[in-house]
Amino acid sequence: MNSKEEYRAPQWLRQKWELLEETEKRLTRGVNIISWPKLQRIPHYMTERVEFRRYYEPQILSLGPFHLAKRELLQGTPYKVAWTAMYVKHTNQPVKDLFQRIHNHDLNLLKRSSEIYKDQAEYETARVYGELENLKDFLAWLLVLDGCSLLQLMEKSENLENIEQELWISIDKLVRVHQDVLILDNQIPFQVLRLLCNDEVRLEKCLHNFLQVHGIKTAPKLSEGNPIHLLDYLRKALLMRDLNTIHKEIEIKIDIQRRSLHLRRYRIGTIRELMAAGIRVRKHSHNSVYPTFKDGMLELPELIVDGSTAHIFLNLVAYEMCPTFRNQLEISSFLVFMSSLIDQPEDVKELRLAGIIINELASDKEVADLFNKMDSVLVPETPLFAHIRDQIHTHFESKRGKIKILTWMGEAYNTFFRSPWTVIALLAATLGLLLTFIQTWFAIHPTAS
Repeated sequence: MNSKEEYRAPQWLRQKWELLEETEKRLTRGVNIISWPKLQRIPHYMTERVEFRRYYEPQILSLGPFHLAKRELLQGTPYKVAWTAMYVKHTNQPVKDLFQRIHNHDLNLLKRSSEIYKDQAEYETARVYGELENLKDFLAWLLVLDGCSLLQLMEKSENLENIEQELWISIDKLVRVHQDVLILDNQIPFQVLRLLCNDEVRLEKCLHNFLQVHGIKTAPKLSEGNPIHLLDYLRKALLMRDLNTIHKEIEIKIDIQRRSLHLRRYRIGTIRELMAAGIRVRKHSHNSVYPTFKDGMLELPELIVDGSTAHIFLNLVAYEMCPTFRNQLEISSFLVFMSSLIDQPEDVKELRLAGIIINELASDKEVADLFNKMDSVLVPETPLFAHIRDQIHTHFESKRGKIKILTWMGEAYNTFFRSPWTVIALLAATLGLLLTFIQTWFAIHPTAS
């Protein structure tokens, strides 16, 4: 090629150049490119663990383009078609109008939503449907179908008594569908739900039902910031309490020199160890995952543990690990914190008796096994949880002598009073020693005849 000839770049390379130019413009305008709202794939290093894989794979319902190629998810298509028809009928919105609303809106699904989303959509649709003349037409229709069916699912999940008649689905499949909706790369843009609903009151009701299904009682207001997708909305609900408020309340002083980038499982001690050392535990009154510690009292949030708990936490952890989502790893840190508190079923029992854990699994052992499995999550220690650990350590140091006695008493209690049979055995042994002492006494000091 002549050196003076201009290089004619292929289409794929020109697209990459355009992406870099757009990024450069955003940097010039001071836009935070790290936290662009994007639909993301789950990081590979999280899906490669065999025991976690089932929490990242949809079982019935495919949403968005990422799982289109999976034949096992075709069973969910009739449900989506039926629910979309139900939604169109009871909202009295012609499906053609909904399509035009998505297609014509300045949503720019192929760029602003995510370049990763665009590339993956092109790849998956090419595999399943062959080459399409207009990818945007297909994506618009896909989002209408997914969005309408999702809104119908959430709106009708309020009344579980008639759910089989309302949604034409059995309870066992409905449970799996709600788990599918939690998966990070099985999301659709929240803005699509807003466009399709076109009614803020109905939308907030749907979102409230969505949170209620997963045991979350308080919903954030949509006016406080648009979520990216449903999983992001659930995360906002768990972080309802403003972190700045908490920092002001407990007056956190961060030692910058102690901050570390090393990934770790920071240990605080099991709940029984803390209680044996004189620390009291109770459920806090505010609705967020942030724990607090003051004057020997550790306050923890109420946590419902059921079959969807692992789906919620592991997908939220995957979301916080996404490279384009700037966050403080709040959910990941909370999971590490709880995994430190729970080691054995007895730890779960103490938290359950304190009203902190609502166990909807078969046994306390299942809960302990669940948190022990999720204990493999590694995150840098965040300031809030480092501060709580330091507070507990300071509490130990200030009451070291008393703590030794309390620890001994706690160990003695766990050893000798953990069940009625151990209490009976201890009383029998004590009575035996007393009788032996009396017999020996009279043998040495016989009474005068």
